[in-house]
Amino acid sequence: MPAKRKRVNPFYVLLVPAGFVFAVTAFAYGYMAFQAVNAVRAQAAVHAGHPLNRWLRAHGDEAMLIQLAILAVLTIAALATDRYWDPVEKTEPKPPAT
Repeated sequence: MPAKRKRVNPFYVLLVPAGFVFAVTAFAYGYMAFQAVNAVRAQAAVHAGHPLNRWLRAHGDEAMLIQLAILAVLTIAALATDRYWDPVEKTEPKPPAT
């Protein structure tokens, strides 16, 4: 009898790119904040005008919150539908040996 192929939960598949985008945004936002704290150094001013830094200053908070909400929804959806995507065959329980 061939083994049943396990179905993949699509919410787990969506969590991977969503988590990656969140991680990249978080690191960029952290780097931008670090550069702002060290603004007295000459090298910090070099990156201040970069388009990514300007965008993060304008929209970074909203982007992080939206991405965090998306991660939360996908995580809850993945956990809630786990049994649907990975059904366990129901078997009759064996009576206890006497």
